Amino acid sequence: MPYHYNTPEDQAEMLASIGAASIDELFAPIPDALQLKRPLNLPPALSEMELDQHLRQLTALNDYAGTKVCFLGGGSYDHFVPSVCDVIGSRSEFYTSYTPYQAEASQGNLQVMFEYQSLITRLTGLDVANSSLYDGASAAAEAVLMALHAGGSRNKVIAPSTLHPEYRQTIATYFENIDAELVTLDCPAGVLDADALAAAIDDKTAAVILQQPNFFGCIEDADRIAAVAKGAGALLISVFDPISLGILKRPADYGASIAVAEGHTLGTPMSYGGPYLGIMSCDNSLVRRMPGRIVGETTDRRGKKCYVLTMQTREQHIRRDKATSNVCTNQALFAVRASVYLAQAGPQGLKETANLCLQKTRYLAEQLCQNERFSQAFDAPTFKEVVIRDAENNVDGLLREAIDAGYLAGLPLGRWYPELSDCFLVAVTEKRTKADIDGLVKSLTAKSVRQPAHV
Repeated sequence: MPYHYNTPEDQAEMLASIGAASIDELFAPIPDALQLKRPLNLPPALSEMELDQHLRQLTALNDYAGTKVCFLGGGSYDHFVPSVCDVIGSRSEFYTSYTPYQAEASQGNLQVMFEYQSLITRLTGLDVANSSLYDGASAAAEAVLMALHAGGSRNKVIAPSTLHPEYRQTIATYFENIDAELVTLDCPAGVLDADALAAAIDDKTAAVILQQPNFFGCIEDADRIAAVAKGAGALLISVFDPISLGILKRPADYGASIAVAEGHTLGTPMSYGGPYLGIMSCDNSLVRRMPGRIVGETTDRRGKKCYVLTMQTREQHIRRDKATSNVCTNQALFAVRASVYLAQAGPQGLKETANLCLQKTRYLAEQLCQNERFSQAFDAPTFKEVVIRDAENNVDGLLREAIDAGYLAGLPLGRWYPELSDCFLVAVTEKRTKADIDGLVKSLTAKSVRQPAHV
């Protein structure tokens, strides 16, 4: 959007309106020693056309999924986005409504949020869904707060190290100023050990968080973990991959009371990491502790079907002391895109997409591990991602060379897991072709001095 600056006359009018003689008077409370007394060190002004060209040149310096073949994962994935998502999502009635949270939201917006909620409850198997949160990490943190509120005096939450490390960091940030404890269980085998969970859980545990598939792409034994959690009177919070539900059990089917997810995979591109969509669903017993808003279907005085904001906890409304969380700007546009994606894919489309992710990931792992330099770090079955160990312990160099060859080959794990500094995480979505995968394998093995494992 072009920027139009204020004229001196505009500035004089605004200063007169607030009773100030000059802009300097507004800065008077700032100590003189802290005020900049010289002009900003900026280059000469550019025309709009020159600035547009300059920004395009800067943008071209980036490597992203549009210029490289992308195998990056770890919470953000290069899934196919059907054009219908852009067509519907760019309609002005949705695109410009931005945060339709007020009571006077249009029937069209309310209906699409109701449809979104209905689709999410079918996806998770739980009773109710809200109409979206910021992103997956904040949805996980909000779910933990719900569990703590429901748990009374219970103030302990258990999360395995296989939960996305940035989700754990987000939850820890929420915990900084409340009386709650986050316990992280190590998972040396790449999945949560149910016996270790049973030893750690107690009558102070309000919730157990389980990511399924987990951060390493491994499939957890969700049924057994849910049984341990419920046996101790704790709630199970599921952090799920929406695409995986095309072939994996729904959170409700293995006993989750709350299910949250990062929803950008449903029709929203990676977009440099956001803005994204926080999905949340829960059973009926927790509906009044749910943050955000819930749209309901009813009839008007003439008996016609209509939609209303049934529940909302936006904190600046009149009963702000009753708010359960600080959820402000919402991601309704991305909820619209997710609704369009799920509606056009249907159960069969979601199943086919999930199967493609599964099969292509297996093909990549098998092809790559034919070279002795590479092996899978964990034995557990995987879905869309796999952890690959580099026997030469040169992950950074390997990935840098892959970029030069045209591939965003994966995420180095040493940043979050020092014990896995010789490993990287590779994700394969339905978009990757056999030629893409073969090309990546060729790139990664080109400089290996080791022999193929099968020779």
